[in-house]
Amino acid sequence: MDKSTYTFQALSEKYEDFRGPAFTILVDNKELSSTEMPIVRLEVKLSESMISSCTFSVESLYDSEKSKWINNLEETIKVGAKLEVSGGYTKQEKLFYGFVFEYNLEHSRDKPPRLVVKGMDGLAFLTNCYEPIYHGNKRPKAVVEEIFFKAVRAGYAKSTQVDNMENLVTPLVKEVTSDYNYLRKLSQMYNLSLLAVRGELYFGDLISNSTALISLTLGAGLLDFRKRISLHTQLGKVEVRGKDINQKRIVGSADKVTVGDTKKKWAAQIAPAYKNVVAREYNECVRTEAECTRMAQCRLNAQAMEFVKGEGRCVGIPELIPGRYINIKGMDDMTVGSYYMDSVTHTFSREGYYTDFTVKGARV
Repeated sequence: MDKSTYTFQALSEKYEDFRGPAFTILVDNKELSSTEMPIVRLEVKLSESMISSCTFSVESLYDSEKSKWINNLEETIKVGAKLEVSGGYTKQEKLFYGFVFEYNLEHSRDKPPRLVVKGMDGLAFLTNCYEPIYHGNKRPKAVVEEIFFKAVRAGYAKSTQVDNMENLVTPLVKEVTSDYNYLRKLSQMYNLSLLAVRGELYFGDLISNSTALISLTLGAGLLDFRKRISLHTQLGKVEVRGKDINQKRIVGSADKVTVGDTKKKWAAQIAPAYKNVVAREYNECVRTEAECTRMAQCRLNAQAMEFVKGEGRCVGIPELIPGRYINIKGMDDMTVGSYYMDSVTHTFSREGYYTDFTVKGARV
């Protein structure tokens, strides 16, 4: 994960005022350049909550007389082929790494033939891996690394980064679900991040690192921004129950949100009636009251991060990735502030290159 901090001015100088958008696609190391091929649209969707993807469309590369794609394009685009995308301007940065997941060949009497290609990141490969896992004495970190390595070995990921996870002590078993669903469930239980960025598979705590990737000001790179504050799904307390190794009932709870800027207020502090909204859950994975309490805190924090939602659009900035914070400036006091980006979409089209992002937060 990129832990760097950027300024809009420095990026503007790097990309020469964001003029001349361009991108390069590599399919099994064969180059498809936006300056040489009629690729009418490229969209790279990077997400923390779902598998990231890349979609591009090719037109006007079909010889109707010979009923054949020019430059042997149909031989280049194959499912399972390694897919890399770089984008930017005169200088380009890596945007996506994965593989060709599927493609559509579209023929019409009224339109030129079109080839639409969809790529997925290395996590998509893990959706087809169902081998059972029994932890035994293995630490959770080792188990996650072993699962990640399957995608690396297949060539659909370059590297992995897994946090220590020392406080995850209960052995878990995976029997009837895919590796991806297993990791997604584990990340949700402990409010951790699971995502792939530029070929690196990451599993760990990103929300706690509040250092902003960049600050954007409305009218200076930032084109628009919308924010919503809602009590939907908000809680005041979470209780988690279970049984210890002796089958004795155990319970742990959390009633204070521990993520976000502590100078601001979370939902139940603004709407005190929500302090009485309690979620009680039974979990078969916990074995101690400390684990119950940790699980309850993770659940409360995860729900709290749904309190604030937002979305924005800016000029195309290749450095923007999910799992980092962004500072929003140039608006009213209720809107300016730091937000956690949970998805980033880079789009190249006839209109130019723009980056859209969604954000969330626990306090206002």
